Amino acid sequence: MRLFLSTLLCLTLFSLNSILCRMALVTYGMDAILYTAIRCFSAVAMLALLCLVHVIRPKGAQSSIWRDVWQESSWPGAFFLFMYMFWFSITYIAMPSAAGTLILNSCVQFSMLGWGLCQGIYLTRQQLVGLIAAFAGLVFLMMPGLSTPPLWSAFTMAIAGLSWGAYTVCGRSASSAALATAGNFMRSAVIMAVVLIVAPLFHTFSLDVPGPALACALAAGALASAFSYILWYLVVPKYSLVAISIIQLAIPIITAVLGAMFLSEAITLRLVICTVVILGGIALAVSAKRHD
Repeated sequence: MRLFLSTLLCLTLFSLNSILCRMALVTYGMDAILYTAIRCFSAVAMLALLCLVHVIRPKGAQSSIWRDVWQESSWPGAFFLFMYMFWFSITYIAMPSAAGTLILNSCVQFSMLGWGLCQGIYLTRQQLVGLIAAFAGLVFLMMPGLSTPPLWSAFTMAIAGLSWGAYTVCGRSASSAALATAGNFMRSAVIMAVVLIVAPLFHTFSLDVPGPALACALAAGALASAFSYILWYLVVPKYSLVAISIIQLAIPIITAVLGAMFLSEAITLRLVICTVVILGGIALAVSAKRHD
């Protein structure tokens, strides 16, 4: 029951990230890069505070918390975490939260299955049928129509999804979820700082941030990111690769409900059909094998 509740809370916080991002960028007009930076740095501040007050503990009594944080994390994990946060924010300027989460998590599944193929798990006929169905659903979602997400936004959200899948794979080898999460965020903050230095050459920042938008960014970092990613790295090793893929299929549905509640986003027939086709196809694919 504890594992179930932790997983449910984690998925809900993931969905809340989409809602907070849309509110800050669309409702209050916050700059996407600035939102990403505040989200990243506020998550680092929260995780550093948890390390200082010993909520996040070192691996041994004689260990240094900061050395363990660094050793448990990795630059690949930090890079994929940054890529996920960056493209996630950029994309949500022009995409509804439900459709964005649908594309995001569909691409997560493709990346997880791709990793399985690299590890020697070959596609069965059932998996192939499932992947074809899921791909057909994505094509239908992006066909010309009133509820169609912009093609470029769909592409950038796919990058975010693939990055999240890679970040998840990196977390499977971590011996401490909290230490790995803290270290990856701290490393990603270095990447974020470099981006902030270079970005003004190509992008004009608006530093006039409304209070509610700032609150959304801080909540996304300190709450919906810092805590949910610790939970994620904690539950990931307890499931098989197939199971963890299936579990994430609930996120688009949770996000669609939250989007309807807090953002007044319509749950269109196109989105419902694509949800059934994509998630059904992916569920068919990942349930074909019950081992990593």
